[in-house]
Amino acid sequence: MSRLASVCAAILLGLPGWSNALAADTAGEDAPKVQQIRAVERGFFIESHAGLTFFVNRIDERRYGLSPIVALYAGYDVLPVLNIGLGVTAIAAGVSDAEGEPSPRSDLFFVIPSLKVQFALLTTERNFLWLRGEAGFSLGLPARFNDVDYGGNGPAFAGLVGFERFAKLRHFSLGAQAGVHVVTKPAVGIGISVMPTFKYTF
Repeated sequence: MSRLASVCAAILLGLPGWSNALAADTAGEDAPKVQQIRAVERGFFIESHAGLTFFVNRIDERRYGLSPIVALYAGYDVLPVLNIGLGVTAIAAGVSDAEGEPSPRSDLFFVIPSLKVQFALLTTERNFLWLRGEAGFSLGLPARFNDVDYGGNGPAFAGLVGFERFAKLRHFSLGAQAGVHVVTKPAVGIGISVMPTFKYTF
């Protein structure tokens, strides 16, 4: 009888620990898995620019003034500090009407499909300082004006430095870029550009 009482006492004393362990295992199985939220999203993105460029030299002996510039790119973050993209840039360059400009005189519209590579020089959790290079092909319109060859198609390049800050929504970022756009037709034109930027990462 005393042995039976000892066994019963041992079982009763062990029940609380066993029930706690079972409850812990059950809670672990039923507990929802928490997804890790990153401060900044990385992957496929769409990026837009809109600003101004100024051609510092004459293009085919004609002076062009301050010109609006817009661009749209789709890209991918290969690394947290490196991304690539494909897109198109458009520049609407207004010709000067001052005396001494050769005729015919017409505005030039550049459409530049291009590939861009961007590398981060400095980074924090949400802030990035980028060095950006672009290479593409410029379509200068109109190709002819008053029966004279006017625009022209040729290689185009760009080099820019940009700052980007990601919002706490983490998919959105805002920033600005400044640098040089170069067209080679109808003659070499060097434009100094400043562009605010907006990006959404999926």
